[in-house]
Parts: sequence; C-alpha cells; structure tokens
Amino acid sequence: MVLSKGKVQGRKFPQSPNEQPAFHLKPGVLCVLSLPLKILNPKPTLAEDVMLPQVLKGMTSESDSIGLTPGEKSELALSALGGCVFYLKKCLIDQELLSMANFEEYIPLDSDMVNATRPGAFFSKTSQRMVLDSVTLNNLEIFLNGTNGSTEGTLLEKIDTCHTPFGKRLLKQWLCAPLCNPSAINDRLDAIEDLMVVPDKIPELADLLKKLPDLERLLSKIHNVGSPLKSQNHPDSRAIMYEETTYSKKKIIDFLSALEGFKVMCKIIGIMEEVIDDFKSKILKQVITLQTKNPEGRFPDLTVELNRWDTAFDHEKARKTGLITPKAGFDSDYDQALADIKENEQSLLEYLEKQRSRIGCRTIVYWGIGRNRYQLEIPENFITRNLPEEYELKSTKKGCKRYWTKTIEKKLANLINAEERRDVSLKDCMRRLFYNFDKNYKNWQAAVECIAVLDVLLCLANYSRGGDGPMCRPVILLPKEDAPVFLDLKGSRHPCITKTFFGAEFIPNDIVIGCEEEEEENGKAYCVLVTGPNMGGKSTLMRQAGLLAVLAQMGCYVPAEVCRLTPIDRVFTRLGASDRIMSGESTFFVELSETASILTHATAHSLVLVDELGRGTATFDGTAIASAVVKELAENIKCRTLFSTHYHSLVEDYSQNVAVRLGHMACMVENECEDPSQETITFLYKFIKGACPKSYGFNAARLANLPEEVIQKGHRKAREFEKITNSLRLFREVCLASERSTVDAEAVHKLLTMIEEL
Repeated sequence: MVLSKGKVQGRKFPQSPNEQPAFHLKPGVLCVLSLPLKILNPKPTLAEDVMLPQVLKGMTSESDSIGLTPGEKSELALSALGGCVFYLKKCLIDQELLSMANFEEYIPLDSDMVNATRPGAFFSKTSQRMVLDSVTLNNLEIFLNGTNGSTEGTLLEKIDTCHTPFGKRLLKQWLCAPLCNPSAINDRLDAIEDLMVVPDKIPELADLLKKLPDLERLLSKIHNVGSPLKSQNHPDSRAIMYEETTYSKKKIIDFLSALEGFKVMCKIIGIMEEVIDDFKSKILKQVITLQTKNPEGRFPDLTVELNRWDTAFDHEKARKTGLITPKAGFDSDYDQALADIKENEQSLLEYLEKQRSRIGCRTIVYWGIGRNRYQLEIPENFITRNLPEEYELKSTKKGCKRYWTKTIEKKLANLINAEERRDVSLKDCMRRLFYNFDKNYKNWQAAVECIAVLDVLLCLANYSRGGDGPMCRPVILLPKEDAPVFLDLKGSRHPCITKTFFGAEFIPNDIVIGCEEEEEENGKAYCVLVTGPNMGGKSTLMRQAGLLAVLAQMGCYVPAEVCRLTPIDRVFTRLGASDRIMSGESTFFVELSETASILTHATAHSLVLVDELGRGTATFDGTAIASAVVKELAENIKCRTLFSTHYHSLVEDYSQNVAVRLGHMACMVENECEDPSQETITFLYKFIKGACPKSYGFNAARLANLPEEVIQKGHRKAREFEKITNSLRLFREVCLASERSTVDAEAVHKLLTMIEEL
C-alpha cells in the first residue's frame, strides 16, 4: 500500500470477531503486530488441510512454534504484505488471490553479484537473471518502439511466433530476464537444435498449439468460480443475475474448452515422445516427458483425470442449457439426495399398498401437487365404512374424498427435504464441480507451464532457423581471473533493422571488447569510445550490441558469424534525449539520473551503452562530465562499455589511455569544388578502429533541408571556433614543452609556426 507520509489514519482495522488484528497503521508508518497468518488462516482463506505457504513460514521467527512472530529480517516485508492484504480485502478479491497460496520472496537482483568473490563459480551455479530495467527495455525497443508505442520493429515482433497466449507471456518473461548461467543457456540452445533437426514434426505441433485456448487464464477463472469461500460470504453469492443462464453457459463453455485444451496437450506430448530419444536437451526432455514414466519428467499424466471428467456430466446438454447434471458417482451430495428421494418415494408407494389392503379398496390412489401431494383419494362408496382415526380429511370432490395421515405427512416432509437438497446440489453443482477440478490445480498448471516452454522453444528454433542472414550459436564462457570479461561479435547484424529497414543490405559489423586480439600493450581496454558522423550508425551499433547480448543469454541463435561472451549481469543504456515535464525534470537531469544509476549499480560484468552524454548542457560542462564518467567506467568499474561522443577533445584526452580504445563509424568524404562546406558524405556503416576527425554536422543539416545560406554562415563560424580551439591546444603544448627539463627547441619552433599559420 503506497501512501504519502501523513495520509494514513492512525486507527486499527478490525478483523472478524475470532481474529486478532494482523497490523495497525500509524501516520506514515505501517507496522506489524503479528504475522498476517490471522488473515491468511489456511482454513478460511487458503484451502482445506493446507498449511501456511513455505515462503511465509520461512519469514516467521524460529522461536515461535505457532508462527505469529515475524523474523528479525522479515518485519518490513510482512508489514507490506499486511497492507496488500488489507487492500485486497477492501477490493473484495482477497479470497480469489490469497487462496491460490502463490507467494514468492523478492530478492534484490544484483545483491549476490556484488558480493561474489569468484564470478566464475557464481555464474556456474546461480539462477540469477540478466537485469534489464525499464530504461533499457525502452531504449533497446525490446517490447515497444519509441516512435508510436507499438510493437512494430521491436525485438519481440521479430522473434515472436508463439502459438499460445501463455507461450507469448513466457516469451516476454524470457526476453526481459535472460539467463546468466552458461549451462542453463546451453541447455536451451541444445533444445533449439533438437527441434531444428525434426522439421517434419513442427507443422503438426503448430497446428495443435493453435487450437489451445488461454488455459492459464481459464484455470484462474475456474479457481475463482469454484472457490467455496466465495460461495459462503462473498457479495457475488448473494447477487441475482438478470441473465443467469447466459452467464452459466459461458462458464460451462470455458470449462469444456479447458478440458479439450488439455486433451490436445496430451496429443502434443504423444507426438514428441516419438522423437524424444534423439534429444540431448534436459529442459526439452523434461517438459515432454510424463512424470509417471521418468522421475525427471515434469508433464503430469492427465489421462485418468480427463477420462473421469468425460463421464462426469452430459457435456452437450450442459453447453445448450447452461445447467450441469452430474452423472451417478461423481457428486456425492447429489447422489445422496437422489437416493433419499427414491427411498422416500418407494416408502410412500409401499404405504399406499398397505392402505389399499387395510381399507379393502384397490382403487385408492395418491393425488395432489407440490406440498399437497400424496393425499389418499378414496371413493365415497368406501367412505361409509369406518376409516382409521389417523385419517385427516384434506379436500373433497364429487364421488371421492382425500385424506392425509401423520405417516404420509412425515414421509412427504422427508421427500421434500431430499428434493430441496437435490435442487441445492444442482444449483451449486457447477461450483462444486469446478472446485473438484481445481483440487488438481498443480497438475493442470504444470501441464500449462510445460507446453508454454515447448511453445517458446519452438518459437526460438523458428527464428534461429529462418534468419535473414548467417545465424550462429552463441558461446557463453565463464569468466577467468586473468581475463574476467569480454564480448566478441564478428559479422553481427541488428536483429530488427535487418528486416524492417534495410533487408539484405544491412552492413554487418565486428564489436570486440576485452578480447586478446584487441589487447593493448599495457592491458585490456574494456571501454570503447565511439565517434563518427551524424547519422553514421553509432546508436544503431550500440543497440545492436545490447540486443545480441540479450538474445545470446536468452538461449537463442544470434544474427552474426561469431558470438562469444562472458555472462552479462546487467545491461545499462543511456540513449536518446527527452525530458519529463510532468516530473519537473529537464533533459540533462534525466541524462544524469540514468548515468548515476549506471555508476551506482554497474559491476565488472555489466554491459554499458552510453550515447552522447553531456549534450544537454554547456559544451565545457558536458565534456567534463563525460570525461569523468568515461574515467570511472574504464579505470574503476572496468565493465564492457560502448561510449559514443561528438566531443573530439574527449577523444584526444583518452587517445593514449590504455584503458580506452577508439573506434568510429566509417564514411567517405567527397567534394567536387574547393569549398569545404560543399562536402558530400557517404555513410559506410562500418565500425573500424581509430577516431573520426569530424562529426560532419553540416551534412546532416543539408539532408534536413536547412537553407544553404544558414549552412554557409554556420560553416564559417565553425571554422573560427576550430582555429581558436586549435590555437589553445597548440599553446598548451608549447607551455608543456617549455616546462620540461630538456626543451626540444625544434619542436617548440614547429608548434609556434603552426600557431602563426592559424
């Protein structure tokens, strides 16, 4: 519950009379009095015979056997949980959500990596995922593009060929949380290769997967409808629906759709069992192997359960009428009510035979409807005889009279009671059947999870097999002490732009950071300063590196000739420029906030992509900040970094720094006249070593159709700035040369001559 300080009332929130308050609120503070076990009481909230979830149990104090005292490190977590429970109760959805007992403990993403002393051993055992924050997801356009907020041109659009809704959701989870463990990544890659060698099975699997409804959502609906807690005290249990039959039909159709979906899943497993012996991937074998056939299998055997539900009730009748009439043996309450009805009806028939014999009249029959049923109708010619005293006259008509007895009244009451129990059972039959189905929730959910994994693996196999150019299997290596991190991409292409904009004409590039072939004389450079002309492809290159790292650690083939890297624990991006006007944050403030996050959380195993830091303020301020950030990334953090800039003085400062390597996007400059302002730039989109001498901003101005007169004036002004800057640089070199103990007169004279020429 997120409320500003002072906006929370200092009062207790009462629970039911038999429960203790789980928490109370003070202004600005949410404090735990006792564990929310009182709210999460297993019997009224979770389910029958269910203990407190293990995650919550682990947060209680070991000294408290009943589990009402928070652990020393869990008070704030349980306090927050108490606030969430209160809010859920207020929204009347606490029973639906809490009864599923699906709790997970949140562990900070980078806490383990920061404390790791042996990264190689850490990555080989960890289940940690690569961290991609919202800024990175937006800048790399993984889910939504920055143009119109759609999926067009995004990485998700490029690779998503999943056929099921729950498969698509799992693909998104894999995309925003790639793996860090090389063995787990390689297992996914093995699964992709296994599926690529059975192309004849893929179309058949795809056709079956397309038939599956959203079973993950349907299971939640069935759980919600079948909850006994909701039928007892939830407002929905007292609601009278205007079109109850329509709602019932929809629920039944959803339920039958779920049953059919699980039958299709069993067919999918049957198809995969034919080729499972040739597979080498553990994860693929696990999701397509029945638990009953192999202890390592994760797919439950649903055959018996599905057969039971096939005979539970008449499916077609229920679909048409919106009513479920269970068959014998499926619903004990309904079966007992029917048995009692039959027993009471038989008892009344036997009583009628006794009365016929007693009166001596075989024409005595029962008459009546509703609660006036089973009146003994006796002809008048027999009434002249002495009737038993217990006969009570109820009604008459010409020629006969009708009587009740205490015995009939008692038997009828029993019959009516049984009929009422039957009607109640039928009315609540759908809920109880759904509840019966939901008792096997873990198996149903396990089946959905297995097919979701299979669907995503098929999706990745389809992308890996059908790329727009060379595709390679990434090689993920554990970092070594003498060579901790590196990134080696040869002939790499942007996975999205390849299709969206340039097609086969996209120029592949090599991106190498921290590798032996790029090692400088005095050490390895993990920071690459990227320069080049405006619109030359610097930002595209940086996004390309980030996206390929995500694909590689996701366990997918990448569009490159070679892809080798050590695990990346987090990708940071500082790309683009925009303000946050509603937050009162300027463009430069946003830049610095994102940069601060990088410097605070980046480790030696991170990948940092920074594009033109410092452009939102004065040139000297921006250059100084950019220089300080480069120094911190290159010399202290020592993480893999691509840092693009148009500050050429920054490039000059780090040109001799062994911790920084220079690279630029190549271009070809042509000029048919002597006027330098008429230069024509041809972008080569090739990333090569060294620094680019200029940014060629006037070429971009000309492409943007700025007036030629404005361009000429700007060019003349730029020449003046260049002369001043060069003069200052040469003057500084003269001063430095004169301060040395051994002055090189010839070098000083040469510098002075150059100043005069300017």
